Amino acid sequence: MSLDAWREGLFHLCWHQHGGSGLQVSLADAMELSTGDRDWLLERIGEQRTREAHELEKAAKRR
Repeated sequence: MSLDAWREGLFHLCWHQHGGSGLQVSLADAMELSTGDRDWLLERIGEQRTREAHELEKAAKRR
């Protein structure tokens, strides 16, 4: 894994999207994660953001 990929992963774990979406993991806690747990969380975050985007699209179409 490249340094940039590692940094990007930490960013995704720690960043708290406006509106409440995100984990809000502290940098210290993110640094303590095993590689497997970190990778699982990053994959799951991606899935959740896709679901949320889909739900927003559905809600917009109902208007």
